Amino acid sequence: MENTIPVLEIKNVSKSFPGVKALQNVSLTAYKGECLALIGENGAGKSTLMKILSGAYSMDEGEIYIEGKKVNIHNPAEGQKAGVGVIYQELSLVRQFTAVENLFLGRWETAPGGVVKWKEMKKQVEDFYKSLGLHFNLNVPVGRLSVAQCQLIEITRAVFMNSKIIVMDEPTSSLTNTEVEILFDLMKRLQSQGITIIFISHKLEELFRACERVYVMKDGCNAGEFQLRDINKDTLVRAMVGRELKNYYPRKTNTPSDKVVLEVKDVDDGKMVHGVSFQVHAGEILGFSGLVGAGRTETMRAIFKAEPKAKGHVYIDGQEVSIKSPADAIRHGIAFATEDRRYEGLVLPLSVAHNISMANFDSICNKAGFINLRKERALAEKYKDNFNIRTPDVNKKVGELSGGNQQKVVVAKWMNTNVRVFIFDEPTRGIDVGAKAEIYQLMVDIAAQGNAVIMVSSELPEVLGVSDRILIMREGKITGELLAHEADEESIISFAIGG
Repeated sequence: MENTIPVLEIKNVSKSFPGVKALQNVSLTAYKGECLALIGENGAGKSTLMKILSGAYSMDEGEIYIEGKKVNIHNPAEGQKAGVGVIYQELSLVRQFTAVENLFLGRWETAPGGVVKWKEMKKQVEDFYKSLGLHFNLNVPVGRLSVAQCQLIEITRAVFMNSKIIVMDEPTSSLTNTEVEILFDLMKRLQSQGITIIFISHKLEELFRACERVYVMKDGCNAGEFQLRDINKDTLVRAMVGRELKNYYPRKTNTPSDKVVLEVKDVDDGKMVHGVSFQVHAGEILGFSGLVGAGRTETMRAIFKAEPKAKGHVYIDGQEVSIKSPADAIRHGIAFATEDRRYEGLVLPLSVAHNISMANFDSICNKAGFINLRKERALAEKYKDNFNIRTPDVNKKVGELSGGNQQKVVVAKWMNTNVRVFIFDEPTRGIDVGAKAEIYQLMVDIAAQGNAVIMVSSELPEVLGVSDRILIMREGKITGELLAHEADEESIISFAIGG
């Protein structure tokens, strides 16, 4: 921390939405040059508070001071002018634009006559990235770059716009370990320049590395403020969820059977997957591990035929099935919860009820083919209760729910089909510890019903804690197989790097 001068003071802020009290008398202070952690379960109010700070939302009550001066921020442009930069978990880059165009978005430099100074702008961005030790292809649209590269561009855009306060919402969720180190180095450099960082993450171990203090939120209220050097992870979990999570990874009551539910042979997409074959048994949770770019997600997309050119053989309960499209996969009982739930797993403007029913409209239609809204609501209410989906009404837009509750809606959608094989790709990315435990329990329950479950995860403790068996991939091929009770992080990484 550079000094004890508050750069940001949020005082007694409250905010309500229809049927929900999102924030209630929340106060927070951040000092110049510090990295302040802000944590809480999904739905605790963290994002709402930061959206008020940025101007995306207006507060009902309260005051905000920046560098001792009261500010009234009514929109994101005013937030940027006040020195607030927010990097949301959902990237806001224009995918068709280059990094240069995105960094200068809304303020392109022009010569007399309105001609854009592309050469000068590109030189500024090149020099800027060189000073940070980063390298990006500035000649291609960011949509052609990796998610991790886009995340770093998003973060550096806030720096480029001379923000005094930078809010980072789950900034490492799509980064490799190497890129995380680059980010942490960048954060330290920004702090040394007097920039204040508010760091939101569900990866609690990162907080102890990057931050000095932590604010905990629960149910829209302050739930505690701590110096991180004085506490441990258990203290944070108790403050977040109001109890100890003794069974973070659920105890399994069933044992996988010898019956093979899913078998795939020689799956190949011609790019990232090369001749992958494996089996999944009834009642089994099969974990897939490996480094970023190993081909895990691509393998699952190939099985589900989300990649039309992928080849291979798929067997369900011993019978080969023809899968030429995702619709065929669904018809044969394969469900795929993608890693990008907001854009591939859900239709955000639609209600919770519509999202739950959309994978199997036959279940709620009458004989004439019209949707029976009463049936749809009853179906949604059933899964809302069974999966503890926290929403005041099933007609609420799914895009307004927290990440953990959105993921439960994705699971409910697929459970409303004749699912036999459930593929989870990064199922707990961006959700809090309490919601993670609930998602793990849902996976165990699905397997206990005799189904086959596949989980792709970059979190090694998660793979070890949930899986019955683990396959490790490297460069598009399976390089190792371990029973979960015999595996450890070192053995998994050894297979992942080719050891």
